[in-house]
Amino acid sequence: MHLRAHEDLDIDRLRDLARPGVTLWLSTRTNTLKASTLENVERFDTAWVQLRAPLKPVDAAIFKRVPKAGAWVDPASLDLATRLPGARRLAVELTGPLDEGLAAKISAERPAEVRWKDPPTIDLLAWSQFRQLPGRRVIAGGTQTLLPVKCAERKSGDPSIEVHVANLLAVSSDVFPCGVGTRVVVQPEVELWLLQSLLVRDPSVELVIEVGADSAKALAARGLMEKLQLGASR
Repeated sequence: MHLRAHEDLDIDRLRDLARPGVTLWLSTRTNTLKASTLENVERFDTAWVQLRAPLKPVDAAIFKRVPKAGAWVDPASLDLATRLPGARRLAVELTGPLDEGLAAKISAERPAEVRWKDPPTIDLLAWSQFRQLPGRRVIAGGTQTLLPVKCAERKSGDPSIEVHVANLLAVSSDVFPCGVGTRVVVQPEVELWLLQSLLVRDPSVELVIEVGADSAKALAARGLMEKLQLGASR
């Protein structure tokens, strides 16, 4: 499960959601994070913290408190992971077109993940460049990016897609690309039978829950995690 939360979320609610198998994506207003927020970030097995250039040395230094957290950046901030103390994994969120120059810059940083959000029309060249990027590659878009297909085989090395559950149900078929680990965005109040139907279709499905800074959504997400028996909060 992927949890998208904002640094303004009540720290007790964030702590409630730190459970086994949950990856945190923490969006931020600035690079200056509260110590209490970072304390709870460290409770997650996997966590990504949004950062943006320029990064002040004092803001970089506080990341000593979260040695496991990765840097989540846009292409303009590709080198920020190297400015943090210790070895850091890098996740890149790409918007807009992908050309040869940008693909080379991203590849040089060896990211663990590249998420292409709301891509424009993807031509054959851009698709080839995206496939060749290192790390996990995910295409996140609306209905305009969905191509109904029959996925006879799912390969772990192929890009994955991220899609809202409503759009996936509307297509009522597999969608391209056919990589494993399709990410399905669901509301915290989602019915369990719907999740079961998704897993029957594709056992590698990964759920995405977006709570932002909303405490009510965070409480609902906690309830869903308990229904899924993800384990106790930390």
